[in-house]
Amino acid sequence: MPIFDQGYQHWSGQLSGHAWRWLAITRHGVRVGAKSRIVRIFLLIAWLPALGLVATLCLWGLIERQSDLISSIMPMLAFLGRTIVADPKHYRVEVWTICYDYFLLTELRLSMILILLIGPSLISQDLRFNALPLYFSRPLGRLDYFLGKLGVIAVFLGAVIIVPCLLAYVLGLAFSLDGSIFKDTLGILGASLLYGLVIVLSAGALILALSSLSRNSRYIALFWLGLWFVSGVVGTVLDGVNHEQQRHAHFQQAMRTARPPRWTGDRQQWQREQRAWQQAQQKMWADIQTEEFESAKRDWRPLFSYTMNLSRIGQHLLGTNHAWQEMSQVQPPPQRPRFLLTFMGPQYPWYWSAGVLIGLFGLSAWILNAKIKSLDRLK
Repeated sequence: MPIFDQGYQHWSGQLSGHAWRWLAITRHGVRVGAKSRIVRIFLLIAWLPALGLVATLCLWGLIERQSDLISSIMPMLAFLGRTIVADPKHYRVEVWTICYDYFLLTELRLSMILILLIGPSLISQDLRFNALPLYFSRPLGRLDYFLGKLGVIAVFLGAVIIVPCLLAYVLGLAFSLDGSIFKDTLGILGASLLYGLVIVLSAGALILALSSLSRNSRYIALFWLGLWFVSGVVGTVLDGVNHEQQRHAHFQQAMRTARPPRWTGDRQQWQREQRAWQQAQQKMWADIQTEEFESAKRDWRPLFSYTMNLSRIGQHLLGTNHAWQEMSQVQPPPQRPRFLLTFMGPQYPWYWSAGVLIGLFGLSAWILNAKIKSLDRLK
């Protein structure tokens, strides 16, 4: 029978530094995730909003150039308003900001589903099959393990958030052919990439913490659904109840002043009273809209929604609310409060949401440290 030498075998391959040991875990996780047909299909679906962003920015570049290619569809752009169509470069930053905000808001929701598909099994499967001793029998520490697993989330989320942002930005510049657009919109790109990083760190750490709590990936998926979907429903319901209470109070106020002047036989006096009553009604509704707009700055109810907290951070980084305020200037003054209430997102201080997300991140780090701490004893 053959005899094999079981002595030391010299490694002739290329050694990597300690700083990149986590990359092996990330590569393996990405390969496993990419093998899922559902994940591949969903990645294609998640790219559809990116096509919309690219098309919108390219179209806006043609509008700025007053290109003949879009002369046939210019009547269809009347909804933008004459002021915007007449001077599109003046509203370039606002339009780009709003486009990126809509894209990132859509991708945020799709990212929650993508994390649901790839995140629950990242640590729970290692716990279930007792694979962690194999990891830590190599020269790996807890930080390397966590970074490797977080890198899997970062790769998939980067594919649907960061890569489309970069691609849309490059194509938007190409269709504009204006040297000033780079200076005007570079901050939007930077804010988008930073926001993508916030989503990766927050959602990635949270799903990893949940994944370490159980050996059953289905339970983790239910936990994630509860955190994402149920918290969103709770925040929406609380916000809706608050709006209904405000509307009821405003309706009662309107009913008290809704009685028009009675006919007294003097036509001129009746017309004067009628005009005064109409002006009072318009002023009352304008005051109500202004009051709703101001009260929205103190509304804490959206804090119950995890995705709403992430969205609020994105709006702050992009400056979306400021962009909507600039766009509202093309509206008649009485309609501006209603326009802002319709299109602006949450207006409470952004650092409220930052505090919630930092607290969740700290809790996630504590859970991960508590669940994996005993594995450092492996040598």
